[in-house]
Amino acid sequence: MRVAIASLLLSALPVVVLTAQQTPPVQPTPERPTFRAEVSLVEVSAVVTGDGDRPVADLTTDDFEVLEDGVRRPIVSARFLSTTAAAAATRRPPVLPPSLAGARLDEVVTNRDLADAPAFVLLLDDLNVSAYDSHRAIRAGLGVLGAIPPDALVSVVTTSGEGGALITLGRPTATHVERVKAFRGQYLTPTPGAAGASWVDTPCSGGADSPDCLDPTRAARRAHALEAVGELFARTGSRRKVLLWFVTDMGVSPLDPERNRAAQSAGLQRLLRGDVTVYAIDPRENVAPSDGRPVYNDRRTGGRMRAGTADTQFGGRGGSTMDLNTDDMVGVPLTQVARDTGGRWIQNANNVEKLASEIVTQNLSAYVLAYESAASAVAGSHKIEVKVKRRGAKVSARRSFVVTPGDRPPAPLSPSADVITARLREVIQGGVPFGTLTLQAHAAPQFTSDGPGRVLLTVRVDDDATLDASTMDLLVLAADDTGTVAVVERFAMTRPSTGAPWEGSITLMLARGAHQLRIAASTPDGRRTGLLLHAVDMQAPADDLSLGVPTLLGEDAAGVRPTLARTFVAGHPLAYQVEIAGDTVKEGRASVRGRLIDAAGTTVREQEAGLDPAASPVHRRATGVLTTDDLAPGAYTMVVEARRPTGKGTLTHAIPLTITPALPGSRAALPTGQPVTPLPVAHGPFTRHEVRGPQVIRTERDWKAFWLALPTRQPAPDIDFSRVTLVAIVAEDGPPATPRVARVTTEPGGVVVEWTTEPMAGLPAADPVRPFVVLGLTQAEGRVRFARVPPDEDGGPRSKE
Repeated sequence: MRVAIASLLLSALPVVVLTAQQTPPVQPTPERPTFRAEVSLVEVSAVVTGDGDRPVADLTTDDFEVLEDGVRRPIVSARFLSTTAAAAATRRPPVLPPSLAGARLDEVVTNRDLADAPAFVLLLDDLNVSAYDSHRAIRAGLGVLGAIPPDALVSVVTTSGEGGALITLGRPTATHVERVKAFRGQYLTPTPGAAGASWVDTPCSGGADSPDCLDPTRAARRAHALEAVGELFARTGSRRKVLLWFVTDMGVSPLDPERNRAAQSAGLQRLLRGDVTVYAIDPRENVAPSDGRPVYNDRRTGGRMRAGTADTQFGGRGGSTMDLNTDDMVGVPLTQVARDTGGRWIQNANNVEKLASEIVTQNLSAYVLAYESAASAVAGSHKIEVKVKRRGAKVSARRSFVVTPGDRPPAPLSPSADVITARLREVIQGGVPFGTLTLQAHAAPQFTSDGPGRVLLTVRVDDDATLDASTMDLLVLAADDTGTVAVVERFAMTRPSTGAPWEGSITLMLARGAHQLRIAASTPDGRRTGLLLHAVDMQAPADDLSLGVPTLLGEDAAGVRPTLARTFVAGHPLAYQVEIAGDTVKEGRASVRGRLIDAAGTTVREQEAGLDPAASPVHRRATGVLTTDDLAPGAYTMVVEARRPTGKGTLTHAIPLTITPALPGSRAALPTGQPVTPLPVAHGPFTRHEVRGPQVIRTERDWKAFWLALPTRQPAPDIDFSRVTLVAIVAEDGPPATPRVARVTTEPGGVVVEWTTEPMAGLPAADPVRPFVVLGLTQAEGRVRFARVPPDEDGGPRSKE
């Protein structure tokens, strides 16, 4: 049972004083396991359903059977992955009070909980679907987005590349909805009176005589879009991968049929290599004949081809025409694409919105099977058949995979190679947030009138018990929506003091327009990596008043800095900075105000922000602070507002926060300047701890990590961290000196620890020295700020170390 430090002292427990001891010998590392030669693993995802098409979730490797080219193969593992809307509801964005309807919500992106999330790509075929059927494709796309839970991955792209050619996956946002709503079928207006050469009137035309096949590469471009989606999915790891393609047919180019067929075959092969399941959905309206014939689409898919320009007796004016049946001339029909990938080719659907949402729901749960393959290095196409031994269960999985001569894994890096640079370059090329390092990022772009502008990027790496690195390397890449790289920056973080997050900021210069930021992180050994994607839009000031993205500010021993913290103890001041711009700012008539609103919608704090001296005639930076003294714990919303002098048209940015008590059953805040008596815990002449200087220890995990760096076999003293905060000071590099706490006093939002050092004399030069001291504070209700003072100016009572 844990007890507080004060209780330990009352029990006459002696202070732990450490001396140098022999460290235990390092145990040899066990040999790595070996595997049989010429055997590698192939993964295949499979959806298994039972009664009512409900997912079957209790299968093991013994319940599956995998045949490769007709031969049964050993199954190594079967992982069940499930993402449901009910489970994801706990991670939905916080609900703002009704008074903040229309406010822009703070956005901190993360790659947390995305390792096994299913991935969906909506491919809107604007080179094929006609403008006549656009509304049905839009309805189906909105049905897909409505069924995707917040912790899944999604991307919305078009075959033409309109609206952006940079294909990436991320959590569903309003941007995806806007892109679906903006979809329009291909429509090229014919040039009046033009007498051109041979052309094809394809189904994507707006009228019977519009010559939109003056572009004979359309069908091949659509196939290349499939290949690009396959490339994207190939970099997303082990997960369920689904392509929903709104299309009427594969398309054909009579002017270059062979190249068209080759592109279609390459697209299918790339999808199979990426283990992508394709659902091709025909969005056309249906016609129900009254004469008993079956339901059919209201228009043909083949289009017409006009051969020649001369008038003929039988062909009529401008040459002869013929109907095309495209699936008779393509390299790969849609039926084969859907069948080989384990999906469906869906036609004659009345309610496409409902159908599309049901497809998403069916693919939220899946198994990822890994089996020993004998053909993974043999070039060519190989058959896969997945079977389930349970009665009544149905399985959907890809039916083949393709191996090309260039599919062999890359050679491992040589010991002399720059492992970090290689790993960062490899990671940053991914198109999906992932990794064993959990990252968070917040971008605050400044307004730009002429030329490039600045964006402040703050990145946090979540610490955990297994992260023992002393540094963290990061690579930031900014690319526009066409994929053109604008900025590449590399920087490093050093391990912060115990209790502080891995957090850092960097300023990028970007041109006006939309950009995607890619943040890659790696530990020094390259074994743990992470990738995060973040969209940012560099804009010019709009109208007479514009409000930028606020940045919250934190404080540590290094000073004030941007922070991604969104949880604060009561008494911690909430500081922020934000940029405003526009004619109202230029005229000096704009103001910025901060408010803190509780869950009931009541404003509990309100304060005008100060405006910095103008660095630009139309840009000003505002800095504000809100106090949190005496606030009850709970959910709050920090509101930053830009106001016009008339009070109308206020611009609002909302930042959800959480206020927690400093200590369970915490007392009222002590007056500023009240002395706090520190309690001695441990001190000694040497530690192997890599972090120098002062640090805060608030958790048992961090305390044990600190203790393990000490040359002792004694167990760490038991600390009740619900009542006690530890402060540790490790001597810095230089002449041997003993750290000492001079005084501890309260201040608004926490305490300030004044410390100094005293020279150590009489030590042999060969002795390893790194003195340290650890003290306990029972009144540290909030942040702990360190202030170094000279030895001859402390003037305060010494702690009994």
